[in-house]
Formats: sequence, C-alpha cells, structure tokens
Amino acid sequence: MPAGVKGAIAAKVRKFPCEKCGADVVWNPGAATLKCPYCGAARAVPTVPSEIREHPIEEALRSPRDLGWGAERKAVKCTRCGAVTTLEPGVAASSCAFCATPAVVEAPPDGSMIRPEGLLPFRVDRNGAVGKFRTWVQGLWFRPNDLKSRSSVTGLSGVYVPFWTFDAATHSLWTAEAGFTYYVDVEVEENGKTVVRREQRVRWEPAEGILEKFFDDVPVAASKGLDRPLSEAIEPFPTQELVPYEPSYLSGFLAEEYAVGAEDALSIARDRMAAEIRAACSRAVPGDTQRNLQVQTEWSAVTYKNALLPVWIAAYDYAGKPYRFLVNGVTGKVSGKAPWSWVKIGLAVLALLGVILIGYLSSN
Repeated sequence: MPAGVKGAIAAKVRKFPCEKCGADVVWNPGAATLKCPYCGAARAVPTVPSEIREHPIEEALRSPRDLGWGAERKAVKCTRCGAVTTLEPGVAASSCAFCATPAVVEAPPDGSMIRPEGLLPFRVDRNGAVGKFRTWVQGLWFRPNDLKSRSSVTGLSGVYVPFWTFDAATHSLWTAEAGFTYYVDVEVEENGKTVVRREQRVRWEPAEGILEKFFDDVPVAASKGLDRPLSEAIEPFPTQELVPYEPSYLSGFLAEEYAVGAEDALSIARDRMAAEIRAACSRAVPGDTQRNLQVQTEWSAVTYKNALLPVWIAAYDYAGKPYRFLVNGVTGKVSGKAPWSWVKIGLAVLALLGVILIGYLSSN
C-alpha cells in the first residue's frame, strides 16, 4: 500500500506496460490511443463498464464508494501555491506545473480522495499546445523584450484538472423601475438672451417579470493551483462527451488532487448562475434604462458530476512573480497572463502626446 493511505480504502497498483517492449504506454492525444513512446506500439484504452450520470446534490455529502486514483501515483505539493499534483512513481517533478516554482516536496497521496467519475481525454497534443503558446506570446503588445525567452515552452505541462459540474432548474421573479427617455424644449438665459435648449428626461415606470432558466454542466475547478478567471476563460469544455474514468488515461500526464469540496464548489456555481440570471433579468427590463432591479430565485433539481478535464499549462516566473498560460486540452481555446512593460507603455504615451501636439501646432 502506498505511503499515506493506511486506514483508507487503497487503490490497486496498476501499470500500463507495452505488449511489445514492456515500457509504460502513455495516452496519445493525436491518435486517441495509448501509445508506447519507445517502440510506437498502440493499445486501446480498457473499456469501463459504467456510465456517467447526474447525482442529486445530497449524495455529495455521503461517503463515496470509490476512493483514490485506481492506480499508483506519486504526489508532490507546491510550497508556493499549495497545489498537489500526482504523476507516475518513476517520474521526478522539478517544478510546479501551476506556478513554476522549483520548491516542490513529495507528499503522501490522498487515499480518501473521491475518485473522478468521468474524464475528457486530451485531444490537443503537446505540439499543438506549443504552437498555441508561441502564437499567444508573439501576439502580445507592450510586454518585456525578453518575455519570449523567459517564458520557455519547456515548462508546458499536460494536467488533468479536477472539476465539479452542476445542473439546476431556476425560477426567478424580478421587479425593477424601467426608464423611458424623452426630450423637452426648455427656455434658458444665455449671455442676456433667452434661448431654447433641448433637454433629456426620463419617465420611470414599474416593471416585473418571470424568468425560467435551466443550467447544464456549469463547471467549477476543484483546483488549488489554477486561477479561476483564467480557467473560466478557456471554457466551455464539451462535457457531454465525458467518458467513464479509467486510470490509463492519466498515463504520461499530471493529475491534480481535488482541493475544493462539493459544497464549496456548489456555492461558487450558484454565484455564477445567479450572475447569469441577474443579467438575463436586466435584459428583460423594457425601456432605455433601469434602476432598482430586484431578483428572487427558487432553485430545484440541483445535481452534480465530478470529472477530470484536460488543460495544458505553461507556468513561468518573471521578476519573481508567477504567470500562467492555459490551453483547453480538447478545444484549443487559450487564456493567459503576462507582465507589462511600463517602459514601452510610457514611450507609446509620449509618442501619442507628440502626435497630438504636432496636430495642434499645425492647425494654429
């Protein structure tokens, strides 16, 4: 039994050897099979006799039946961001995949971790992710000149990030004051003369309505290492294509342990849904403007799933601060953060002021 899982339900130790040469096979996104990196032999992913289904939210509070990864994994914890990632036992981790810090320490695997029910396999391979990263870096403006060399693609990692997804049926009542603009002619005194000025006014009327909205698979990252706005920026994931979890999909990739429980994730999901509901109610208010929008929502049929979703992460450190670039491992959608070059921004502002000054002088 691996260290740290004593007293918990331990996962069976599983290897994925190549039938020809005996080396471990890894998931190959391009071919959608397990493939040996040494001899090239392909092997199909084992069929899992199960289905992915929605669970009533009450089930999240009960003791799970299946725990751990279902295969031997070594866990390492980042001393900066706290993310716990797992990898094959024989692979060494030199830095954190999420923040690029070299300060990672081996940690006992969490044998009590809820086993993912579903998974989206990687479709974008490493070369495709590298291309996305280079295109993104080259398209950045007002960034430091050495950013391209400092943000090396050698730090690009394929990570299965844990997610919760939530469904909910909502029934909302909204009230507001709808404003309708109109114009009146007003006589005013200007320089001793009476002139007519056209002024805008607003007529306020009460408004109300009903909004019914169903949410399907709202994702919430159960990650400690990912920045939530960045992870939301690479959505959506095609969660309707989830396959039953099988540990061989993880071969050759990192996998982060769940760091956010179902209750906390549901709170985050409800906040996201509430924001969408409020925006939809706001759009339903008639007139040209509005004020005092109030929304009351009833929630029902709340269900959840838990799954691993694939993300390519380029984490790099610049001037002592971590930055990240993400690629959706299925769709290829990207998001990222990069440092600003205030020198370049200052020069651009001075150049703009110079153009304005030349235009002003030439017109006088």
